[in-house]
Parts: sequence; structure tokens; C-alpha cells
Amino acid sequence: MRGEILTYDDGPGAGLISGDDGIRYSFGRADLQQLTPVRTGMKVDFVPIDGAATQVIVVSQTARTVSAASTPGVAGSGSSFDWKTLFLDANGRIGQKDYWIGVLILFAAGLVLSFVPLINTIASIASIYFGVCVSSKRLHDMGKSGWLAAIPYGVTAVAVVLSAMTFIGGMVATGYGNDYGAIQGMGAAGAVWGLAFLVNLAFLIWLGVTAGQPGDNAYGPPPRPLANF
Repeated sequence: MRGEILTYDDGPGAGLISGDDGIRYSFGRADLQQLTPVRTGMKVDFVPIDGAATQVIVVSQTARTVSAASTPGVAGSGSSFDWKTLFLDANGRIGQKDYWIGVLILFAAGLVLSFVPLINTIASIASIYFGVCVSSKRLHDMGKSGWLAAIPYGVTAVAVVLSAMTFIGGMVATGYGNDYGAIQGMGAAGAVWGLAFLVNLAFLIWLGVTAGQPGDNAYGPPPRPLANF
């Protein structure tokens, strides 16, 4: 059967084909019969089996230009980098590549702005929203609720409370003004923050290495790349 590539994300190696019969078929990297780079709009020939496209062969190397508006619910504008969708919209789905690009940009921006006190405070508040938008869309691509993006912030809030409690507890146990108590309290607080850091790091890596669902899910069709470079 003939069809056209609707979406393809190199990260998880998954995409969607619109068949000439009007049905959409999911496919993976293993289904490609050529080493030709796959792009949106390419014409292909494939064998449909139970809603999936197998033995996919590219029959036209020229990919037509497809605007985001032509497929409702698909993130991406087709420009070189759709930063507005990446950082300002919590809806839709993004792939692993766009997720890591978003994480690195937020980290680099935070590092640079940390040297500017007033701007750093404002940027830190704004980055919470930007980070939630990036993580939420990645969770959607995995078929999970975007509310899970609040986990790192919840872990941090718990760490603040527990570190304060352990520090004060250490001081009380040994008596105020006792240097040993202060050191003990600081050590316990440091352990709490260390554990919180590991949990948040594990969450970040989990989002970045878990492949998205190959076909449509409750949050929309497979994502188009937001960063086309």
C-alpha cells in the first residue's frame, strides 16, 4: 500500500503513516527497509498489518512541506526551533531530543543568570513554569499524566522541611550552642538534600531515556520535532 509519512521522531525511532486508504499506521525504525533518512511528507510503500506499517520503503525522496495546522494537536511549527511550544505550552507531546534540548537550555540559562541577583530571582520563578511545560509534554508522549511533572518540586519542598527539622533536631539533641550539634544537624540536612538531588536526577533521566508511545494516545498523535537541526 502507498502512503505518506505524517510524523517521525529519530529519538524513539517511531512515526506515523497516513495510508491511501485514509487510515493511520504506526511504524518503527525496524520497519524501514532502507537507510534513507525519513522526513515528514515522504511518500512510502508499506505492508499494513493490524494497524501497523511494516516493510516500509521510501518511494519519493522529496518531502512536501507540512504545516502544524494541517494535523490538529501535533506540536511543532516546522520552523528551525519552535521555542514557544517547547517552553510555553504544557499541552501536546514532545520527543526525547526536544526534551533534552529544553533541559540543557534551562540549565544553561539558569547558570548564566545566577550571576545577576535580581534577574536570577525572577528567572528562577519563570523557569518553574518553563520546566513544567517541557516535562509535561514529555510525560504525555509516554502516555502519562502531565501532573507528574510536579514530582521534582514536591521532592524539593519535602527536602526543605526535612532538612530544617533534622538540623534543629540535631541542635536540640546536643544543646544549643554546641558545635558538635551544629555539625551533626548540618550533616543530616546535607544527607536529605543529597537524597533529594538523586531522586530529581533519576526523574530527569527517566523522562529523557523512556521512549514515547509510537501511535496516537490520549494526548494526541506522535510529536513532530520542535528543533529541526
